Amino acid sequence: MTGIRKKSTLSAIIFLTVLVMLSSCGSEPAAIEDPTATPTPTKIIQVVPPTQTATPSRCAGLAGELEIMVLVGPAEVVGLEPYSVGTIPFSVVSDEAPYLIQGGGNLDYADILTKEWGTYEVTLNLDFVITGNCNADGNGGDLALAVEMTGSQMVEVNAEGFHGEYPWQGTYPFEFTFPLEEGASYAGEGFTFVLHLK
Repeated sequence: MTGIRKKSTLSAIIFLTVLVMLSSCGSEPAAIEDPTATPTPTKIIQVVPPTQTATPSRCAGLAGELEIMVLVGPAEVVGLEPYSVGTIPFSVVSDEAPYLIQGGGNLDYADILTKEWGTYEVTLNLDFVITGNCNADGNGGDLALAVEMTGSQMVEVNAEGFHGEYPWQGTYPFEFTFPLEEGASYAGEGFTFVLHLK
């Protein structure tokens, strides 16, 4: 009886052991996804269109001159050439907006009238300084200029024992705006300015 119990107990133990082994040999349960896991990021490729080259401003590198005609009053009275004509150069001196303008020059006039009664001589010396700026857009543009004129004039008369000298000196400021066009002009009392572009 004791032997039978031992065999039964041993059979039961072997049976249970086999069951445990069989149950442990089964497939492992599927892994549960972690709801907090970060998905693999999607790469976004951004297509950047090529940059368009900006059209250069008409003001960039602009140069030109002002043709100046000055009425020499005393000369006309006695029949001398009434006008002194000259040109004053200018150019844009900055590489970007605002496009600044600088320039300058001088204008000299001398004429003499000789008659049987004596001489009548007129001498005029003028210095000009140009400053301002150039503005251009798709519709054209303009030059806003300030011109400062500084000068002196001498009228000298010698007639039958008479000698007279009539000096003048002074400074005159002018301000005007030209359209950005060849030949644009401005006329004032005794002066005419004509724009020439290069």
